Amino acid sequence: MPGKIFELKHTIYFNETNAMGGVVYYANYAKWQGMAREDYFIKTVPEWKVIMQEVAKGNVNMITVEEHSHFIRHAFFGDEIVIKLQTGDIKKYSFNMTFSIIKADIDEPIYTGWQKLAFDDFKGNFIPIPEPMLRSVLEHSTEEEYKKYLKRHDIEQGESKKTK
Repeated sequence: MPGKIFELKHTIYFNETNAMGGVVYYANYAKWQGMAREDYFIKTVPEWKVIMQEVAKGNVNMITVEEHSHFIRHAFFGDEIVIKLQTGDIKKYSFNMTFSIIKADIDEPIYTGWQKLAFDDFKGNFIPIPEPMLRSVLEHSTEEEYKKYLKRHDIEQGESKKTK
């Protein structure tokens, strides 16, 4: 069922800040997106190692084709943050991951962002999202995005996946 939100907790280390008083250096937000994305796949896609074997064979390539960052407020050395991840805009070959970074002590967003991921065969030909990954992506989408996906692919709710 859709609606799950993946969360990753992180403590901000001094090496993630600038020299001007411990303010987080802006590039770390994109780095944290990547950390949350990788932790999400490891923890929510049991077949992740099988997919990585396909990557090593040159059959599957996951690429970030777009990224967007919106900075809301500063974070500092020692802050505890929670990176929340949800999926959306799920198509045959791609989907988006949306990120919200919350300062744990004030429970307010300090950053939002998104990435669009697509899949190819290392030869420039797009390929469908690997099935085990798609299951997790659908579970971590909103109910609205899930229904859009079902409609887009002419799938009845509760029916097993059928592709067009």
